[in-house]
Amino acid sequence: MKKILLFFVLILSLTFRGQGPPAGGNKDMMKALKDIKGRVYGKIIDAKTKKPVEFASVVVLWYNKDSLLGGSLTKENGEFNIENLPPMGGFRFRATQIGYKPYETKIYIQLPNKPEQDLGDITFEIDQKLLNEVEVTAEKNTVVMSIDKRTYNVDKDISIKGGTAADVMKNVPGVTMDADGNAQLRNQSPTIFVDGRPTNLTLVQIPADQIDRVEIITNPSVKFDANTTGGILNIIMKKNLKPGYNGMIMGNAGTGDRYGGMVMLNLKEGKWNFSSMYSYNQAINKTLGYTYRKQLDSLKNPTGYFNQNNNTNFANAFHFGRLGADYSINNRNTISLNGMIVAGQFKTNDSQNYEILDKNATQRLYGGRLNEQNAAFQNYNAQVVYKKTYPKAGKELTMDGSYNYTDSHNGYLFTTTTHTNPDTLSIPNSYQKNIGKSNAGQGVFQVDYVNPISETKKFEAGAKFFYKKSISENNTSNAVSNQDNYTHDSIMSNHYVIDDMVNAAYVNYNSKTFWDISYQAGLRFEQSYYKGTITDKKQSFSYNYPSSSADLLKSLFPGIYFSKKLKKSQELQLNFSRKINRPNFFQLMPFVMFADKQNYRIGNPQLKPEFKNIAELNYNKTYTKGSYLGSGYFRYEEQPIVDVAYPSQFDPTVLVNTTVNGKNSVRYGMEHTIKYTFFKNLDATLNANIFYIYINGTVVPGQPDVKAEGYAFNTKGTLSYRFPKQLTLQVNGNYESPKVLLLGASNPIYSMDVSLNKMIGTKWIINATLSDAFNTRRMGAHYETPYYTQDLSRRRESRFVKLSITHLFGKMDASIFKRGKQLKGLDQNQGNSDGLDFGK
Repeated sequence: MKKILLFFVLILSLTFRGQGPPAGGNKDMMKALKDIKGRVYGKIIDAKTKKPVEFASVVVLWYNKDSLLGGSLTKENGEFNIENLPPMGGFRFRATQIGYKPYETKIYIQLPNKPEQDLGDITFEIDQKLLNEVEVTAEKNTVVMSIDKRTYNVDKDISIKGGTAADVMKNVPGVTMDADGNAQLRNQSPTIFVDGRPTNLTLVQIPADQIDRVEIITNPSVKFDANTTGGILNIIMKKNLKPGYNGMIMGNAGTGDRYGGMVMLNLKEGKWNFSSMYSYNQAINKTLGYTYRKQLDSLKNPTGYFNQNNNTNFANAFHFGRLGADYSINNRNTISLNGMIVAGQFKTNDSQNYEILDKNATQRLYGGRLNEQNAAFQNYNAQVVYKKTYPKAGKELTMDGSYNYTDSHNGYLFTTTTHTNPDTLSIPNSYQKNIGKSNAGQGVFQVDYVNPISETKKFEAGAKFFYKKSISENNTSNAVSNQDNYTHDSIMSNHYVIDDMVNAAYVNYNSKTFWDISYQAGLRFEQSYYKGTITDKKQSFSYNYPSSSADLLKSLFPGIYFSKKLKKSQELQLNFSRKINRPNFFQLMPFVMFADKQNYRIGNPQLKPEFKNIAELNYNKTYTKGSYLGSGYFRYEEQPIVDVAYPSQFDPTVLVNTTVNGKNSVRYGMEHTIKYTFFKNLDATLNANIFYIYINGTVVPGQPDVKAEGYAFNTKGTLSYRFPKQLTLQVNGNYESPKVLLLGASNPIYSMDVSLNKMIGTKWIINATLSDAFNTRRMGAHYETPYYTQDLSRRRESRFVKLSITHLFGKMDASIFKRGKQLKGLDQNQGNSDGLDFGK
């Protein structure tokens, strides 16, 4: 009976299938079905807190294989929406997020009734085992230490909101700042890179809020330029990697007429990634300084005194704009286009009050000098980068070309008043006016190739071509009593052209030797040409290496690095390299540059490049709650370039400042960096650098050599405490001990910054910073020579308070421009549908 019943059901089914719609209706229905797309949507919440789980990964796979049909990330409210799925069939839905157990279920999309599936609220269960494993690393640390570099994550530093890269460097472990806003790394001048390439921008021209991280490389390999004698500070700018769009709007204001703002927008969809930003910052720094000098005779008795006090008002404003586009030609070929515009204005009023005393400390002359400066610049940069990868993992070819153009104008007016004491002689006012302009064009092309020969062996090679041409003009004129009657000063005026070219090539080989010791051995060759011409004086100075076979060794720069991974998350590294520091135009050219009434600076055309031989021993240990990096370093410098000052042979009360080659210099030291989490909400980063300096050189030709040696140290610390309700307190402190100079020693420097940061929800950030809380950040030095003793002090900025407010926005979605639902035609043909279904 059952067999007969099944037979009739089968016949009835075939009969109904044979009575389909007419041919024309079937075509219309097929067209409608072609336009229909399936959709799955829902929401993911935490099973315990019932709060949305944001940025979880959700995907739809085929029922019986792992082929991906669609996917996205959950929004901040936990919702997800996956479109453009096949209109019918059986599928698997999978959702994952760090710290939660994976979730997977079967789903069915059927026509005409179920082209869309609402999965409702999906609850995520905590994966306690996995959470314990990732708890230490889930949040990006402020400082990440590895054997070859340290990485400072800027977005974790709340004290630099609305600031510049110079503010960032104040907090980077191992880095100090001088009075002019220049960075020092282990008491050396590092090369500033932006995104892995040298830059013409100064630190104060780069907005801090656009920096993602800073990489500190103390002994760069042969892949980098040989003139990176002081190491590299590689500033990595923020880059959009999230699908959809995102951005931020930030404004800040503070004491000292500090105002600024920034707008940033990023878009990413499919093969395209666009980024754009604009920022503006201005500030006025009012600072005080002094210079106190005592002239000496051959018996060290005083012959006179010079005292000067400075009151400086320095105003600056910067505009920074950046545009970028990345296009993935296919899975293994990408091209990037980047453009950058930076513009700035400076206005300085430096009021100097001075007095000149005789050997009995009786005032004989007094007066003042007002230095007024107005300057502006524009910098334009364009870059093209092509990257090709290969099926072999790690093999890649990178080529990039860039062009940079800078144009600047400046004007100076020096007004000097002089009076006698007693007032028996009338001395007219003197005026000096300097009007200058300059421009520079720089082109760079670089190619790098990496080929992993095996799991333990790798070959690297590359070449770089650099050319820069600079043109500068300075016209100086003087007037006495009457500013309407200026006369041209041919000594101070100059017009010069600089040609600077460096061609380089390198090879690197990585492998392993006995005891699993990894090594990297490389050699870099650099051909350099430099020529400076003072066109109005028919003078020129140049150097060319190698100019003969005898100079060939001066153009070869080897580097070798050894590393060994030890048990319990430890690593040891030993490295050696040789580098060169070439003198620049202002150090070479013998024209006069005045600083004040009793000082002037002049170049030294006999200056030679200095060569540095560098060795480092590094040890890194990672703990559950932190890490430690210890470094011992040694530098031997041949014919080091040093700054000196000596009395003028025409007027012993005037100091001549110039640059000379010392005979040799030895520096060694130890640096320690500790990152530790005391408990869940308190983090600390401590850095200490202890070093020894030995300098030997000639200051005045024909006079005995001068030697200087001594120990010094720098310390820096950051404490960060996270209160409830997303409130964070950060304290930064640093201390720099006195250190020896060729003719004296620097003064100690110490300061402290305090910052408070409040996150409101996920969209708003309020930040308040007190910079230099005790107003102690001051640079200075004490000099003792056979001819004089001198104390000087100055500062770059004074204490200030700043408040910033940031608003974040964006939508993480693989498709920005949503396609509308295409269900037209379905309703007209719904009655003709045959109810196709898939078995469950």
